[in-house]
Amino acid sequence: MEQTKRSAVTNVTANGTFNGQHGTLYKFEVSFANGDSGEYASKSQDQQKFKVGVETDYVLTERPWNDKIYYKISPAPTQQAIGFTPRAKDPETDKRITRMSVLKVAGDLAINGDIKLQEILAYAQIFENYVINGEDTLSQFKPVNLFKADKGGIAQNFANEAIKSMENDLPF
Repeated sequence: MEQTKRSAVTNVTANGTFNGQHGTLYKFEVSFANGDSGEYASKSQDQQKFKVGVETDYVLTERPWNDKIYYKISPAPTQQAIGFTPRAKDPETDKRITRMSVLKVAGDLAINGDIKLQEILAYAQIFENYVINGEDTLSQFKPVNLFKADKGGIAQNFANEAIKSMENDLPF
């Protein structure tokens, strides 16, 4: 039978070692103010789970052997050990997810021919602004030349040629 209890530790005495599944374990006889006592097995020779004078939550388990009952002591599991504890969320995670989503929508609009390929990022930013801030800025949108810094027009010409070849080669 297993019981979770709370009491102050009155005595901790080293009681030898034994080889367990995970290597050498150190045995300790632990006594509590409420009269409970039993054996605790630790991976560390200098166990820190049970300290004399400290009130502690522990699990007391009965172990029958050769017509006698022995008691095993173990630290009570903490809430953190029982279940999943999520790590702190990066505040930028929601923004990244939103950006990926709206970029996909804008890309779908370009694939459908509803917007030009050069306008994908501008529309994605409009959609992102709406999702995050609730502001509708689509009515203020005027397509801009995303290649205006390209003085020779090389990038713009390359993009135009790429768009034309894509329009003719689409499988649908």
